[in-house]
Amino acid sequence: MLAPFWLKPRIGPYLRRERDKRNYFRLFRSGSAVAGLRRLTILTRARRVQIGTEWPGSVSEHVGSGAKPVLVCVHNAVKDNEKKSFAQVIGHGTFLREELLAMTRPQYRPERQHAPFIAVHVRLGDFKKPSGDVDAAATNTRLPIDWYGDRLEALRNALKEDVPALVFSDGSSADLAPLLAHKSVTQVPRQASVTDLLQIGQGAALIASGSGFSLWGAFLGNAPRISYPGQSIVPIDEDPSRDIESGFGAEIPANFVEHVRARMDLSEVKSA
Repeated sequence: MLAPFWLKPRIGPYLRRERDKRNYFRLFRSGSAVAGLRRLTILTRARRVQIGTEWPGSVSEHVGSGAKPVLVCVHNAVKDNEKKSFAQVIGHGTFLREELLAMTRPQYRPERQHAPFIAVHVRLGDFKKPSGDVDAAATNTRLPIDWYGDRLEALRNALKEDVPALVFSDGSSADLAPLLAHKSVTQVPRQASVTDLLQIGQGAALIASGSGFSLWGAFLGNAPRISYPGQSIVPIDEDPSRDIESGFGAEIPANFVEHVRARMDLSEVKSA
């Protein structure tokens, strides 16, 4: 894989006064990816092969014995009914997580949690407040704070266990007060965005915001995901029973509960 070029000027986060200035060069290095002069050489000399949803099974047939390098180009943003598709990367989350970990500077890699937890991601800062109910087609929109707590308690009741919850958010404790009032719910102190992203994926499940950040956190960590109705963006799992939409008061499906319980059991084994 070719290493991204991290050192890019990003004016927008400063103009919008965002907390995360997106200075990615501080967070990442090249890791196991090809960088420097070799990267430039490949970009200049390589024969480019465009591949579709069959990746990576068809790559080997394009790589011959010739001296000229082959650059395989994968485009994740495949348009399908005007919607982005994860078709090319579904099933490869573990591989991509390992690559991301290799790129991430050690001080920003999260520590392994010693006990199972439910991750809750609440996106507020740059998302607009809805005037009423959140429409299924809405984008970049805040979800009701009460919904996160409602789904947390529904999942706990289904598990018959008060599993601790960690809240990842750009909001203040005042913004999150209704959620933080629930038993055994803790807001994670502010840390680098990539640390949040990787730590979210360690959860036994994720109660997600309608954001790409939630989507990638669950996908990279292979965590079962609960989304607000119409706000899952795209499916991220080969098994649809691990990636559900659930509204206020709905019962959590038994098969989803079993996926979460399996993650909890695995977490307990690893921490023992």
